Amino acid sequence: MTNQTPQDRRPPFAAYGPASAGYGQTATVSAPPPPGATAPWPSPQAAPTHSPGFVPAPGSAGPRPPRRGLGIVALVIACAGALFAFSASPLVWLLLVTALVLAIVQVARRGSARVPAVVAIVIVVLGIIIAMGAAILSGLTSSASTADPDPETDTYTLAQRLSVAPGRGSPSELAWGTAQTIVDSDSGDDVWSIRALAPVDITAEAGSASPAPFSASGSLVAVPIELTNLTDESIDPDGWQLRFSSSYLSPEGNYLESVYDPSVTDAYPSRYDIPGPIAPGETVTFYLVEDTSFTGADRGSVEVGLYSGDIITWRTTGG
Repeated sequence: MTNQTPQDRRPPFAAYGPASAGYGQTATVSAPPPPGATAPWPSPQAAPTHSPGFVPAPGSAGPRPPRRGLGIVALVIACAGALFAFSASPLVWLLLVTALVLAIVQVARRGSARVPAVVAIVIVVLGIIIAMGAAILSGLTSSASTADPDPETDTYTLAQRLSVAPGRGSPSELAWGTAQTIVDSDSGDDVWSIRALAPVDITAEAGSASPAPFSASGSLVAVPIELTNLTDESIDPDGWQLRFSSSYLSPEGNYLESVYDPSVTDAYPSRYDIPGPIAPGETVTFYLVEDTSFTGADRGSVEVGLYSGDIITWRTTGG
């Protein structure tokens, strides 16, 4: 039989209850739940939000905001393209296509803000519709401007009806002072009787003007050209009946530039200064004023060119 001391028969440590101050920090021991009771669980709020072992990066403030920079750039470019879409310029198409590509890239990116990109796509579609409409309208306008002119309103087309009698293509080389009839090739009616007179020296008269016109040669020559209205109606100076050219050729065959100085045209009006309207049967005179020597001026020639292609020529020796 084993001998046991009183100390050997003391109960286990747990039977003494809470540890005394001499054995460390006081701990609270919870009694086990009674039979049938639900065991307490940790509060959901206390559950960790990260997996075990997660360590946030230094300076991290949580999830990154959605990226929206590319969408905003696309939106700005789309607005610029739509704003200038009415001009139908190639630059507009470049802006719209660029904005569309950037917007599609933004929509396809994960974790990005899609609202600016979607708005940009809508604006691009509207801009394309406007640009296409402007291009179609521009094409129609261009076609209308290059279409055949209306023969009832276009002055140049009407002036092509003027020709030398008896018909278009007739040769006409005349002596100074000889009249030539100009007809309407469509109707066959007479329009003008025209003749060029021999050159006259106007140097002294022009020199008395104030201020006197400049003359490189030191002399001025005027060639009178008379027009008589052969129609039954008055002719306006701006009408198609006066659409023809007139020029003076020197004896060497060079075209000279006429003088249109106001101090000269007041006394010797040019074709552009004919007063009007010109009544039926009325004769008006306009002048070709040339800066050339009067000596030998009559050996030069005058040409009146009609829009039909006919040319009337006057010179010292006519044909």
